[in-house]
Amino acid sequence: MNAELPPVSIYIITYLESEERGELLKTICRNALAQRYPEFEVVVSDNAGRVKAAEVLSSIRDPRLKVFRNEKNLGFAGNINRCVERCAHNIIKLNCDDDLLHPDCLALTVPYVDDQTLVMVDHEEYTIGDEPAELARSIAAPQAVETREPGYGENIWATTYISMPGCSLFTRSLFQELGGYDSESRIPDWDFMIHARLHKKVVHVREKLCFIGVWPGSITQKMQKERPYFFPASGLHMRFRLLQDPALEEQARRHIRELLRKEKTTSLLRLLKNIHRKSYREGFREYMKEFRLQSRRSQWPVLRLPAAGLPQDQP
Repeated sequence: MNAELPPVSIYIITYLESEERGELLKTICRNALAQRYPEFEVVVSDNAGRVKAAEVLSSIRDPRLKVFRNEKNLGFAGNINRCVERCAHNIIKLNCDDDLLHPDCLALTVPYVDDQTLVMVDHEEYTIGDEPAELARSIAAPQAVETREPGYGENIWATTYISMPGCSLFTRSLFQELGGYDSESRIPDWDFMIHARLHKKVVHVREKLCFIGVWPGSITQKMQKERPYFFPASGLHMRFRLLQDPALEEQARRHIRELLRKEKTTSLLRLLKNIHRKSYREGFREYMKEFRLQSRRSQWPVLRLPAAGLPQDQP
């Protein structure tokens, strides 16, 4: 093996509810095994789904593929943390069970990884069932590499910079130092990225090396339509968590408090604009419940907005 390219574990978390999803997992694993890289493994963690991943993947005869099944569903964060424990190598690449990798993803990113650096790459969405044309594109070297030093800045929340949580590489030491994925978070993958950017350097390789699968009627699309406050409410956990981080300076705390106030006002305005829609009324109540819960935990006195007095929905 090239001494400059250490071995890597690509880990894939999955929960299979259908044979269709199982066939997609098989495609994803074959894609991961096609990396042009000297030494790596692909570790699959089956979160006790109805369809067993080991049976779905039994036709892939490759010793680099290792499949584990949890005795019970550990939740999203729990499954990721357990899967990392099962990885044999120090450098770890997250991959979701509907995402594809460019065959040179590892070769182009691993050189930037160390215990103080999270490596991110650009991504592109593709519709499940189609193969992204850019998978076949030859990439000799990254066109651009950007470095963000650890610490708080307004761009810590920028989704265009974060790319996607599945587009990251890190060492086991970095993962453990940050405490892994937070089981109390509704979106632990996103929150892990924010936490990492506060405490670790981020190297952003500006190449589309990850391809994010999009199902027609995907969970994200469904959540945005049926629970319009899900993501605003979910983001509160990390906002309030950062307020308690001793590494944060007071100026940064003031900025987060201002963000929270603005987001709360924006959420109320969304409700007033859509007051006739039941999903918005229920969503705002959920948002306010989460806001009060997180503010109590952080012992931060917050400006009250009227959650009570909204029109009550009939059963």
